[in-house]
Parts: sequence; structure tokens; C-alpha cells
Amino acid sequence: MFELVLQVLAYSGVGLAVLVVGFIVLDLLTPGKLGQLVMEGNPGAGLLAATGLASLGLILYFAIHFTGAGWDGLDDAAIFGLVGVLVQAIGFTILDLLIPGKLADHCFNPTLHPAAWVSAGIQLSVALVVCASLT
Repeated sequence: MFELVLQVLAYSGVGLAVLVVGFIVLDLLTPGKLGQLVMEGNPGAGLLAATGLASLGLILYFAIHFTGAGWDGLDDAAIFGLVGVLVQAIGFTILDLLIPGKLADHCFNPTLHPAAWVSAGIQLSVALVVCASLT
């Protein structure tokens, strides 16, 4: 039992680390300070941050579930989680290049702009592709 508790704590630590890295990367890809915009009540920032974190959580779930639990799967969870962060950043950047103007600039309008939904959509779509590749 104690061994399982240690494994849960280890997986939780890896998961939290990946989520923090993912939030930092998303913050670097967007204008302003993402956390501050969320706390100021910006709806686009909230949507983008929530979708990014939920998408990474989904990737981590699939990484843990399909690569095996126990100590052997811990490194797989970390690697696939970081791959998820990387692929989401690439997807966000490519989408930004395809849409006229700077997509991220429109995500943080005081009213919820369609750009925020599109940015959230690319994060979720990329996460589902990563998840499907793990099955």
C-alpha cells in the first residue's frame, strides 16, 4: 500500500510539473501575463488557460493509462507530457501563422473574441491527436 501511495505522489508530481511547464509555455506564446489576465477576469485568457491545462491533463491521463502504471511508466508520463506541451506550442504557432494578424493579440480582448475559441480548439485538437497516438 505504501508503495502505491509513493507512486501516486510521484505521478502527481510529474503531472503538476508538466502542467506548470505547459502554462509557462502558453504564457510565453501569448502577449501579456496570462495569469494576471485571468485574475483580472479576461474571458479569453481564462478560456485559453483552462483549455491548455485540461488538454495537458488529458494527455497525461492517456500517457499514464496506456504506458503502464508503476515506477516503469513514470518516465513515459513525463516524456509524453512534455511532448504534449511541445506539440501544443507548435500547433498554436502554426495556427497563428495561418490566420491574418496576430491571433494571440485578439485572444485577450475585454469581450470574448472568436480567436480565443480557435486557439482553445487547436489545443484540444492537438491533445486528442497525441492521446490517439498513445492508444
